Amino acid sequence: MKPRLTIKNQDGFTLMELIVVILIAGVVSGALLGLYAGLHRTTADQQVRVLNQDSARLALYEMTRYIRAACSSDSNVTSASDSIAVAGPQELVFFVDLDGDGNAERARYYLSNKTLRMQTAKPNTSVTPHTYPAGYSSDSIVILSGVVNGSSPVFTYYGYNDKTNELYPIANPNTEGLRRDIVTIGISLAVNEKPEIAKGPVQLSTQVLVRQRYDGGINATSGI
Repeated sequence: MKPRLTIKNQDGFTLMELIVVILIAGVVSGALLGLYAGLHRTTADQQVRVLNQDSARLALYEMTRYIRAACSSDSNVTSASDSIAVAGPQELVFFVDLDGDGNAERARYYLSNKTLRMQTAKPNTSVTPHTYPAGYSSDSIVILSGVVNGSSPVFTYYGYNDKTNELYPIANPNTEGLRRDIVTIGISLAVNEKPEIAKGPVQLSTQVLVRQRYDGGINATSGI
């Protein structure tokens, strides 16, 4: 007769032990999923912030290029520059030769809701001095979307004190004389094109020296 084999400790997991194991596995899985979701949100936030920054940089570059070249309008016959027509916190209207044809267009940057837009108007060159239409000859184009400045100004304005050699702020340049005093324009943009992903806006700012302001009206050639 063959001897019988005896196997000890054949008992399996109890129901309670299985429940404990399942609970621990669930907690670990939940923690791992939470960590993954957090990393995914952080990565998406950083990617959107980079895109916001790139968009804002491009907008600042384009605006700076044109504002720096602001000049007197074709209709100006006075000895003082009229390069800046409207100087508001959310709107800037100025004259600049956009297409290089020797005639200055009237350009307008303005904030509409959360979109920064641009309009232009060409002068009527069939009369002398040239005149400009009351409206704009082009539909507005989008310069930048997702602008969330709120009550903070997009544009700020500065004059120059010859005695102190310093810039000073012009809080409300709502007269022709104050607009003529403007030599530098500040641009500040808070941008979040995808607020459902990015935690907050990126903020970029710059100051632009209006280089081609001059006295002498439409026949002047010397810069100041």
